[in-house]
Amino acid sequence: MQNYDKDLEAQAFEEFQRELEARFKAEGTPSNFMKNIVALSAINFRLAKAVYDLKSNTKFDVFAGKTNLDINIINTELNEPIYTNAPAEHTQAMIEKFSDEYALYPSLFFFGLGNGNFYTKLLQNQTHEKIIVFEPEIEIIFITFNLCDFGADIFHERFVVVHPDYYRDGHIELICHYDAVASNIRNYNFHIYSDYYAKNYGQIAQKINNKIIESSSKMVLNMGNDAHDNLLGIKHVVANMPHIYNGYQLKDIIDLNMGKNKTAIIASTGPSLNKQIELLKKVAPHALILIPDASYHVLKINGIKPDFVATMERVEKTSEFFQSEPSQFDDGIMFMAASLTHPKTALNLKDRNRCYAHRPIRFELILKDDIPFMCKGPSSAHFALDMALRLKCERIIFIGQDLAFAKDGSSHAKGNIFENYIKEDGTITINPNARQRPQTAIAYGGEGEVKTTDVWNFFRGYFESMMEPTHYDYKFKVYNATEGGARIHGTIEKPFSELVDEILAENSIKEIIKPMPINPQDAKDQIKRQKELVEDLIRYGVEKQRLCEELFKKISKAVENANKEIERGKEPYYPKFYELKERIDRFKNNLKNDEIFDRVYYHVANNFCVHQEMEFGELMVRPERTKSDKDKKIFEYVRQHGYYFFSLAGMMEATRDTMNESLQSWDEEFKL
Repeated sequence: MQNYDKDLEAQAFEEFQRELEARFKAEGTPSNFMKNIVALSAINFRLAKAVYDLKSNTKFDVFAGKTNLDINIINTELNEPIYTNAPAEHTQAMIEKFSDEYALYPSLFFFGLGNGNFYTKLLQNQTHEKIIVFEPEIEIIFITFNLCDFGADIFHERFVVVHPDYYRDGHIELICHYDAVASNIRNYNFHIYSDYYAKNYGQIAQKINNKIIESSSKMVLNMGNDAHDNLLGIKHVVANMPHIYNGYQLKDIIDLNMGKNKTAIIASTGPSLNKQIELLKKVAPHALILIPDASYHVLKINGIKPDFVATMERVEKTSEFFQSEPSQFDDGIMFMAASLTHPKTALNLKDRNRCYAHRPIRFELILKDDIPFMCKGPSSAHFALDMALRLKCERIIFIGQDLAFAKDGSSHAKGNIFENYIKEDGTITINPNARQRPQTAIAYGGEGEVKTTDVWNFFRGYFESMMEPTHYDYKFKVYNATEGGARIHGTIEKPFSELVDEILAENSIKEIIKPMPINPQDAKDQIKRQKELVEDLIRYGVEKQRLCEELFKKISKAVENANKEIERGKEPYYPKFYELKERIDRFKNNLKNDEIFDRVYYHVANNFCVHQEMEFGELMVRPERTKSDKDKKIFEYVRQHGYYFFSLAGMMEATRDTMNESLQSWDEEFKL
């Protein structure tokens, strides 16, 4: 990260665009190569420039046959061709295979470009919304870009060309989140273009394949397998509204303090925190101290007052961090909570200085208020880092961010009220039925490994994604001064004592400007507006649920009649099911484009709907070699949607009941 200069990157991009523009004008009629390069430069300018700067191929020779399809490419270093048989025959065989077996796939993954002719034919099938090709040789991309015109498809990201040296892991995750890829993920296959690629680049291909599988698995895992968490989030947000719109406004705090302090220290509650306590006391007057809720008690017993305490969990257990009565120690501390935090946490914070942030998820978006969207990470420590970045701190220091077990097996710092609540076998001591999977990670300092868990590794991965400077409009450095635990890639590892010396040498005192609290009448008006909004959402849900139930009944009746025909040995009346499929797709498309449904009811049903769409995707890519094949597939598609709409209607009802229940939970003083 420290070697990345955003300004130089932007300058290089602009210079490259000017060079391309000049050459484009000079050519008059643009060549295949220039069309492809200009398109790619808008998507991945570093790869486009690498291909453009090549000028000519040196490792590979091109041999043209009698037709455009009969072009072979020879690796002169290995004296080995990409095509062992006639290139035209290889291309034709692949076209026939993919026209038969994969004609209905919305997305396809390949390793190897070859001469590009196969892909020009494949792109003619508009069902293929995404064709992703990994090519390990820059020269092959150069040759193919000269032979074939992919410009429009590259520009619209329908044809995605990736080189292993010019992508980051985040690029793979982005690809896996394309709609055409996500809906087709159960049909994923990594196609090796030819034996040449399998023989010479097998390890590279396997590594990429593993990364795609890992990223797609993470995507599916993040979707969950039931609606409980999202329903719980809505329940808490509505229940917390009387608290969310009282106290302080986080936006005011950020606006008043942005750029005021150079240094932020994020003190998490890993086992190594205890050894940094004395240094933290020493530097506290000179740096912002931001902590996750789990560190609050540790710092309190050591007499170190943090500036910001972040909390965001939906579980009631988290409220115990703040179950003690507010004291003089809490004066001057700003407690930042996610709007979906457990209502008992909101209640415990009521008499402290507190402000709220929304998580950037669907339901909070529909509220359309002035609450900032933060807490996008999976833990309160990520929330704290998010705040440090919003405040534009240039030097951000992690301490206590072990994300691993200490050598003595401890999971957290001494003094934490949940001290050692994770055992090395992954058992959660406060909940014996819950477990984390034991794993390993590279140790801090880069030598050896440490014991960790799948959850901590997930947290670490999210920290690493937040290190990307292009996400923010200022320069900053993140230091890992934990001096223990797991390495966090993208951070600068440096002893805390050295960083403290640097901070003290600057001889600056931190400054925090406290805004005025929300005006009580403004708070009351906002709460009233949000209550009316929730009531409108409930009324909307009644109507949409009715439409779901009507469609379910029509499907059930049609399937029942068809099954009776089948039992009599007759063919069902399939045109009825084609009509129902059109109605199903139209209704689903209308719901998809409906903001309220998407952000409220689909928010709860999202996990269920995505997994169901994956099943529909498995069904709909089956080859249709005969009319009978298609008839039976459409029948099955409609039949499966009976369960889909029945379940969706039930989830909508549960969502409405949850919002109603939360409104009823408000204190009498807030009933408007």
